[in-house]
Amino acid sequence: MQPAYPHLLSPIRVGKFILKNRMQSSNSLPHFSQGPEKYPADPTIAHFMGRAKAGAAFVTMAGVLDNYDMPPLPDFLDIPHFPDFNMYDAQCQNYMVELIEGMHAVGSIVSGSLFSANRVFRYEDENGHVEAVSASSKIMQSGFDMLGVIGDDIPKEDLYKIIKSYGQRTALYKRLGYDAVTIHMSYRAQVPGQLLSPLTNFRTDEFGGSFENRCRFPLLLLQEIKRVAGNDMLIEIQFSGEEPEGGYTFEEGIEFLKLAEPYLDIVQVRSAEGDPNHPIPFELCPTPFLEMAAKVKAQGFKFLVSNVGGFFDPEIADQAIADGKVDLVAMARAWISNPLYGDIIAEGRKDDLVPCLRCNKCHGRGAHDVITTTCSVNPKFGFEAVDKYIGIPAEEKKKVAVIGGGPGGMRTALFLKERGHDVTIYEAESELGGAIRHADYVPFKWTLRDYKDYLIHQVNKQGITVHLNTKATPDMLNDQYDAVVVAIGASPIIPRIPGVDGENVTIATDALMHKEKIDHKVVVIGGGEVGVETGMYLAQNGHEVTVVEMRDQLAADSTLIHYRSMFQAAWEAIPDFHFVLNATAKEIFPDHVTYTDKEGNDHDLPADSVVLSVGMRAKSDEALSFYGTSRSFWMVGDCKKPGTIQTTNRSAYGAAMNI
Repeated sequence: MQPAYPHLLSPIRVGKFILKNRMQSSNSLPHFSQGPEKYPADPTIAHFMGRAKAGAAFVTMAGVLDNYDMPPLPDFLDIPHFPDFNMYDAQCQNYMVELIEGMHAVGSIVSGSLFSANRVFRYEDENGHVEAVSASSKIMQSGFDMLGVIGDDIPKEDLYKIIKSYGQRTALYKRLGYDAVTIHMSYRAQVPGQLLSPLTNFRTDEFGGSFENRCRFPLLLLQEIKRVAGNDMLIEIQFSGEEPEGGYTFEEGIEFLKLAEPYLDIVQVRSAEGDPNHPIPFELCPTPFLEMAAKVKAQGFKFLVSNVGGFFDPEIADQAIADGKVDLVAMARAWISNPLYGDIIAEGRKDDLVPCLRCNKCHGRGAHDVITTTCSVNPKFGFEAVDKYIGIPAEEKKKVAVIGGGPGGMRTALFLKERGHDVTIYEAESELGGAIRHADYVPFKWTLRDYKDYLIHQVNKQGITVHLNTKATPDMLNDQYDAVVVAIGASPIIPRIPGVDGENVTIATDALMHKEKIDHKVVVIGGGEVGVETGMYLAQNGHEVTVVEMRDQLAADSTLIHYRSMFQAAWEAIPDFHFVLNATAKEIFPDHVTYTDKEGNDHDLPADSVVLSVGMRAKSDEALSFYGTSRSFWMVGDCKKPGTIQTTNRSAYGAAMNI
């Protein structure tokens, strides 16, 4: 029988290897999975083994550093994304060999990342003397990425040492049983890409200036790696197909690839900048860099062409391969949101894939978040160390009522159903979805809409009983169920300012669902993520919007890494979206809003409509009223404490596992 996705799941030969399918696990490791150990910790081992076992044919081990004696980089950079393994310690090597052999056992090949987070390289001379060679002279910031400028102050002999260092690292990988190396040379984040780009190469010797000179270092590097690897290892590069204005063009990128072709087995085409390579929902195209990869593929190179950036839908990936646009697709978030991704698509169960929200919380955290690893839709992720104490089989089948058909209620019901319980959902509205029903109306909320639709589909598919238009009461449920879970969410906070009860005032979710009721000039009070998104949507639909925010930046709590810069770029691209910071709304009038700035001065903003987005208040009193209606009582999600999809899912999982 032919598999559901015959092109995506078909084997392919590359060099002396046969990949079991066309799926790569790209160079990544979620932040904070690794502890302070100088060897792969259990969560790291479980993560990479999970990717291999669930179908990834080619797994890149991310960010293994060999300059383990260097001082750590600042905490605010979230550098645990790049674990600091002591790769020259025999005990650490043993862990690595076991992990590699484990991935081999499930049919995957393993690539070692040639990457240095702080661009400091371990170099060993012919006499065995080891030194740390730095390629950082001046730092430029681009989004989250720290870009090192390569100037003449870095001695030429150090560049040759770095080339040798890459070869020595390759030799170590080869000895430990890695099958490939992956060289990071995209978006000017690492030395090869920095020296290729006129944006970061400021040298005036034979390594800088002309295109030919800028190609010199990466080509010498590839020659050295190929010399060491021989035909026993594959060589992959992560390569920006083109650069921003002032960098190399697509045509120049192709010319470089022609020169590099003899040394390459796989080219993974990436974006010009680091952040967009991890697309978020404001990017409406699911795979925004596929066509650039197709242009590379069309050149007829002998190496395989891969692409990364948004691949999740197996139909899109399968069609891209069928159309000859790429040979491979590389994914990271797909394996995080769905640890069994490969198994699910191999069985033709696309509808069972939990949609990734593209929130990028797996990469890092907001400015005020704790240092931990999370996934918004996979509550077990980053929870593995304690899940063995929580996720235990249910001892008996129970009859459970779930009050609320929003994301928390539906997710809890599905977890309960998986545990074998008999579940009934009571929803006061005429449809399921709760607080995220507004996603149906907002184009850039498409991933949240997909997630809502997934939950509703799964509730129906699993045969969970649902009572719509039914506002449950304690008397209705009393002693009918073995357990009651309340997931009734939160209500918007209404600030105590004069005029807030005016006819021109509405709350954010109502404004998103009924934009036709909003007049032309709009003031949004509250510039958190929801307020900003509401303002953006209204401004995109013909309204002139000003957001009033008390803090010194908009969306101050949004994820820092590979999210915030793109969020900001999205709102800055909307001409009719404006904002005022360090401002407190003072009074609402029929035609304007008065606010006070940080110096205490009052200002007026014209406003036909006013939208409130100042936070949520848990419906905890109403939720607590259900206590005593059964032997087991649980509160889930926002009715306990307002939060996010991630905190709601973790709460739902915890409650379900305890019933």
